[in-house]
Amino acid sequence: MSNVTYHVSSLSGGIKISPYEDPKEDFVYVVTLGGTIDKDYPKLTSGYAFEFGDQSAAERILKAHPNLGISYKIKSICKKDSLEITSDDRRDLVSYIITTIKYRPIYLELLRIVVTHGTDTMIETAMYIKNSLSEEDRARVVIAFTGATKPERFVDSDASFNVGCAVAATSCCKPGSVVICMNGNVIPAEQCARVEATGRFVKRAIY
Repeated sequence: MSNVTYHVSSLSGGIKISPYEDPKEDFVYVVTLGGTIDKDYPKLTSGYAFEFGDQSAAERILKAHPNLGISYKIKSICKKDSLEITSDDRRDLVSYIITTIKYRPIYLELLRIVVTHGTDTMIETAMYIKNSLSEEDRARVVIAFTGATKPERFVDSDASFNVGCAVAATSCCKPGSVVICMNGNVIPAEQCARVEATGRFVKRAIY
């Protein structure tokens, strides 16, 4: 039996109650590759360097908001600083995306994918993905890359803001988009650059 929600309206001075069926929740695939966003406090008392924990930052952020209108699945490709990410890691990411497209549920015509990644080579990985997918596969997805300048564990981290921005971007960008979601902006990967002095991601001027 399908779920029925009742819509209450007070138009025309009266109250109308009309049933309508709930649509299926939107689904977001979240793929993690490490980076600053996933750094955690050291587990050893003698430890001094941040390390990657068992749970990703994206999972903690999404679990902290139970009233979201989405369902999600978390997949870890690797747990690395972005400068250590290899071509093999990027190929694994491409393979996962292609497999997910192939075996997606019938009701998901367009896949929403969020990738959390270290900031140093985020643009390079985004462009690798964009150039590696066929036009047919790319037309079935929207992929948003994001990360953080401080670990999600920090009170003043931008992680939660950026993940929320990336999830939202996958709902409104056109099919085939591969975008960078950082600093409050959504920028097509091919138009994105990082300012060395500030670390901010900006849209490149096109002449």
